[in-house]
Amino acid sequence: MTDRDAGGNVSRQARGRLLRSLTLGTALGLGLLPVGLATLPAQAQSTRAQDFNIASQPLNRALRALADQSGVQLAYRTAIASGTVAPAVRGSMTTEQALARLLAGSGLSYSFTNANTVTILGGSAARGGGVAVEGAMALDTIEVQGEDPRGPVDGIIAHRTATGTKTDAPILEVPQSISVVGRTQMERQGATSVTEVLRYVPGVVIETYGPDPKGYDWVLMRGFNAQSSSDFRDGLRQSSISYSFFRTDPYALERVEVLRGPSSSLYGQSDAGGLINKVSKRPRDKAHYQVELQGGSYDRLQGAFDIGGPVDAAGTLLYRVIGIARDSNTQFKYPNGTERADDRLLLAPSFTWRPSADTKLTVYAEVLQDRSGGSALYSRAPGGRWLPVGDPNFDKFKQDQQVVGYEFEHRFNETWTLRQNARYGHTETFLNATQGYWAPAAGAIARRNRTFDESMSAFVSDTQLEAKFGTGPVSHTALFGFDNNFVDADVRGWQTPWGSTLLNPNRPVYGIAMPDPRLVGAPFQIYNQKLAQFGIYAQDQIKWDRWILTLGGRYDRIDVKTDDSLTRRSYERVDGQFSGRVGLTYLTSFGLAPYVSYAEAFVPTLGLDARGQTMEPSQSRQVEVGLKFEPAGWNALFTAALFDLTKTNATVYTTNGAEPLGRTNSKGVELEAKVSLAEGLDFTGSYTFADVEVEVGATAAQRGKRPMLVPAHTASGWLNYTFQQGVLKGLGLGAGVRYVGQSYGDALNTVKIDPWTVVDAGASYKWRNATFAVNATNLFDKKYFATCESATACYEGQRRTVIGRVRFDF
Repeated sequence: MTDRDAGGNVSRQARGRLLRSLTLGTALGLGLLPVGLATLPAQAQSTRAQDFNIASQPLNRALRALADQSGVQLAYRTAIASGTVAPAVRGSMTTEQALARLLAGSGLSYSFTNANTVTILGGSAARGGGVAVEGAMALDTIEVQGEDPRGPVDGIIAHRTATGTKTDAPILEVPQSISVVGRTQMERQGATSVTEVLRYVPGVVIETYGPDPKGYDWVLMRGFNAQSSSDFRDGLRQSSISYSFFRTDPYALERVEVLRGPSSSLYGQSDAGGLINKVSKRPRDKAHYQVELQGGSYDRLQGAFDIGGPVDAAGTLLYRVIGIARDSNTQFKYPNGTERADDRLLLAPSFTWRPSADTKLTVYAEVLQDRSGGSALYSRAPGGRWLPVGDPNFDKFKQDQQVVGYEFEHRFNETWTLRQNARYGHTETFLNATQGYWAPAAGAIARRNRTFDESMSAFVSDTQLEAKFGTGPVSHTALFGFDNNFVDADVRGWQTPWGSTLLNPNRPVYGIAMPDPRLVGAPFQIYNQKLAQFGIYAQDQIKWDRWILTLGGRYDRIDVKTDDSLTRRSYERVDGQFSGRVGLTYLTSFGLAPYVSYAEAFVPTLGLDARGQTMEPSQSRQVEVGLKFEPAGWNALFTAALFDLTKTNATVYTTNGAEPLGRTNSKGVELEAKVSLAEGLDFTGSYTFADVEVEVGATAAQRGKRPMLVPAHTASGWLNYTFQQGVLKGLGLGAGVRYVGQSYGDALNTVKIDPWTVVDAGASYKWRNATFAVNATNLFDKKYFATCESATACYEGQRRTVIGRVRFDF
């Protein structure tokens, strides 16, 4: 069975099924809307008690923290708060009481212009009842809003997240390990891919197959593969199958949030190690026009722009358009001089309509086109030099991707808020790849060619109803949600026999005519697969005094249907799964937040086992104990986590085929520090120890072994300083070190991958509206292998890469 017509296009019937799925998902989501919500009572921000945790620090920073934690908007002239240190404010109180404590002794007064907006005034007038008395001097105001967990990060330290709980929550209150990388850190470190964004995050191992010229984000989290089942964008899953993945460019992102550990209670099917949520740039209130040019190693040339702002004077209509055009090669060059390409075109418009302060609708689209030189596997004869096994006349990769979606939010009153996010995407992927191994009998590298031609359509939606209310001394942030995910994919693959071409290591010849697997080979997979997932979930963040109890539960139903054209067989599997999470956090008066949590996750297992039977979903469970610390008087966040994580029903492979027998345990510790040591001086550092062991493998010999690609130790640190005054004002200098410990390239731990350490560096200079920057990855050009499949087949690590940028902001 196929969903393509004779021309290889997705059929009208397939598109019709996706359209019906979209309509059904939206209708079911909107069906959660209760009747009569608008009649529920509202509470003013100024009179509703809530928990505050604001350290003693400069008053400007303290006011920003107040805005973050209360949700009110402050308007004042920053000069009137300069030079003043605010006292610590902690405990349960109203926003007005917290503000009064922060301003005590400052000589400043305040006035609530409405329930959510406060104006701070200069002068020595006393305050009474929240109204500035006559004689206070009103000044020109600037707006200072709290951190938007779905928006930019101020500097390198984020204090709030929407990923950990799907609500606007302080990171201290999430009973799970979480890291946030914002635009400032991405730009200082010169990240050119999502993989590079994650280089300095604990618990994450990147480049497990080296810097893949195809552009895939090969990532491990806590010892488990996070490439496919842990990929989210704006809180919605980015589906994948075979070589079909939705791709993301970091220039289009505001922040990347890494939630470690099982997270199915909120997000449904996700793997044991956690998830990566990529938060997109969205329209902003203020007009901005940015143009950036890049150039550097491997003939890289890239132009990008980011423009947007209000359409009308009232700010009811906002827009943003992001574009990228790249013409580049990679470090992987054939011995005959042919380069492997890394070209990209991207256009991403978005539009926001805000008819009132309580309602917002954003619609967006994205079109992406990638062209590259395919995979980069190297092989060799024993004792010989390493050679690419592929050929420039065959190896290539291309993907065309289109996405459209919307984000809707409406606040009925101070208690109830409704959100619905939905996205439809389609990909067309084509890959020619060559595999090879050293064949002693032939005295050459034996090769076979493979061709993949795939298409995937996916629709995902998430409808949430949030309620904030109190029951006596206890406050609640309750969340009720329904989400769904529909995938319709055609996967086709052909291959030639091993040894269809041979590569002489002594006299390698490239640029030859390579056999086309579609013409002279045979198909090894041709199937259509459809996935339909429905999930309903609930969560309550319960606060009493300094205690926070987080309870969450979810039920999913997943239906997977497969039509295999090779075996002429169709099969279906339906699974239902409950996932839960419980966490307890204590907020001390000095900024320390110890916590303990238990969480579960699951992932459906697609395909058939060695007996031709469908397999049970893999399941994972974790106990985590940790500390989070925001010390008084510092702009810093320190975190530590101990975890014990087990994944069962993992698919293992034998000579007979797949078997659902695996069980792997991962125990370890993660440390992370993000701190502004002084004005202009920032540091981020991490360390991870992961003791990962296969408890049940495909064979008895695998028991007790470390899984492939997983190091026991990783560490990193980045220090950056920006001059604040004098002739060097605007100059920023940064440097970082990354260490990845020993790992193995095979299941029996016989192929050892040596540890490696690399140094990165960056410099930037801001002059008026222009910023000039240069970044070097692997500054000293350390040569290493990211992994090896055998002693004679390896993937090279990233070589020295230098990229310069000039950006103009208007």
